[in-house]
Amino acid sequence: MGGLTGIGRSVILADLVGARTIYVVSSRAEPIDWPRSFALRERPLPEVVFVADAGEIPAQARLVMLPADRLLTQQGLRRLVEDPAAALDAPGDGFGPGAPDAVTWQMLQASMKPSEGWFGRHLNRPISFRMAAWLMRRDVSPNAVTWATFAIAVVMTVLLAHGGLWWLAIGGLLYQVVSVVDCVDGDIARVSHQNSRSGAVLDTGFDMLANLGFAGGLTVGLVRTYGMGQLQVAGAMVVIAALCMSLMALLVRLGPRRGSFDVLRQALALRLASTPRLATVVLTAEKLFKRDFYALFAACLCLAGIPWLVPQLALGGICIWLAAILWCAPVIIADKSGDLLPAHLKA
Repeated sequence: MGGLTGIGRSVILADLVGARTIYVVSSRAEPIDWPRSFALRERPLPEVVFVADAGEIPAQARLVMLPADRLLTQQGLRRLVEDPAAALDAPGDGFGPGAPDAVTWQMLQASMKPSEGWFGRHLNRPISFRMAAWLMRRDVSPNAVTWATFAIAVVMTVLLAHGGLWWLAIGGLLYQVVSVVDCVDGDIARVSHQNSRSGAVLDTGFDMLANLGFAGGLTVGLVRTYGMGQLQVAGAMVVIAALCMSLMALLVRLGPRRGSFDVLRQALALRLASTPRLATVVLTAEKLFKRDFYALFAACLCLAGIPWLVPQLALGGICIWLAAILWCAPVIIADKSGDLLPAHLKA
């Protein structure tokens, strides 16, 4: 799978279905190659035991011999645990066609966060999944991708601040590129089990800087392009956006002490639980505040030659965001057990 060896892929899949000990029948243990795939992994690996012959596996262990031309997906492995004979007789979509890339793609799709917005799910992720698969084949770490995303964000900020419709258009397009590439580090981390708290903190911090870079760079660029009249609205957008991000970072730290800004959606759902219809309306509108939507929308306005409209629309949205943060602050602070965290961050 990607840059992982076959052993590494099997260990990941077996761990996902709860294996405690994994026996690998191999003429050589490959002691250096496969464990490096898990170097940044916080969660301990299951015990991996290499044996030269299947006869060395303890009798109480469940043994299923899988044809060499089949590659398991997570669903296929679960079926093997439940009923080996039935799973092998009717492989269905639980087994890859024999190509590691096919299994990689299935695992990437299975890793998509339930909280993903519509544009992220149907536009950003198909692109980021292909980038993640290509990078995994070259053993690129999630943190390396995070730093690369930050570098793109720096270039975006500089171009926006240059001013002029041409540079504002390129800067807006780069904001959409940042939105897509920012997904890649998470894709790699979840699929290859390289999740780490430090990596999540780095990614969240750079997300904030990228958003502030867009807002600040756009403000400077609009002033240089249209004059000082743009400063009032754009400046207010930057100040309130910085306040919102700072408040969310503080609330996450005071509450679950880890995670992302996704906790705000969960807090809204909790506060609106007694009014289902209102909750449906609010949570549907909340999707417009996800970066997959507003980055694409801002990029389109910049490319259309009307970048001055971005801060005016954004200011209204940011004020609504600030109100939601203040309303949900007590709920987030009280979440010491991390119940508001997305499922992929609770493990």
